[in-house]
Amino acid sequence: MGKRQGTRRWFWALCALLGLLGIASTSGAAGPTGIGKMTVSPNRVSAGSVNDLTLTYLSDSAPLNGQMRVDVPVAWSPPQRANRTGPGYVELDSAGCPGTRITGIVARRITIAARCPRRHLFRLVYHAATAPQFSADGYIFLTQTRPASKSKKVVFKPLGPRKQPVVRVRGAAATGLFMTVTSVATVGVPFGVTVRAIDQWGNNAADYPGTVTLASTDPAATLPGPYVYGPRDTAQHTFTGVTLRTPGVHRITAIDSNGFTVQSGPITVSQF
Repeated sequence: MGKRQGTRRWFWALCALLGLLGIASTSGAAGPTGIGKMTVSPNRVSAGSVNDLTLTYLSDSAPLNGQMRVDVPVAWSPPQRANRTGPGYVELDSAGCPGTRITGIVARRITIAARCPRRHLFRLVYHAATAPQFSADGYIFLTQTRPASKSKKVVFKPLGPRKQPVVRVRGAAATGLFMTVTSVATVGVPFGVTVRAIDQWGNNAADYPGTVTLASTDPAATLPGPYVYGPRDTAQHTFTGVTLRTPGVHRITAIDSNGFTVQSGPITVSQF
């Protein structure tokens, strides 16, 4: 499961990267970037949580008189304008950019007609948005702009990489433990056991403070002492020096101070 979870994280990160590169390649991003900066609040949420996200656009370098696109990442609630109380409802507060308005939503793309003087801002509020179930360092709400023009040669350009709104999704509260350990061992040869505190979707849990103790069906085993997880562990620790000393098939059990427990699969211990 740990390997599968790592694959999922890489998948979402790759999707975000390919999306950014794909849009860049079709919107002339090799040249100047789009106008302005977009931030998002909150920018750190828990997996599977429901949030109201506020995306604030600032025309920091020049006025924007034209169009904007904001792409909601895959696995978030689809944006919509039909139901005010439903998930993903989007509304716009024009604030210092009067005349700015949402002109359409197609799939996950929000299109905005923008009239924003330099150093003025407007807000896009994305209501009751359910975060993805898988944690990732950054989901990009890719934002692009283009000036008003009748020419088809005037294309959308993404905002600069550091001016894009990014939301980090971390694990939710711990609901159990997960163990990674070898299935074969040799008598007297130490190995490592990795124990993760996980949420209901298999992410490393957020702010896990438990103490984990190992036990074994091998009465002669040498096991490391209990370990207290701290913030820097991000809910994961590898116990080193685990040594089984009796030939046969044995198992390792991890028990934490919150009452969670997990047992390894069978470990075949050979004499040589």
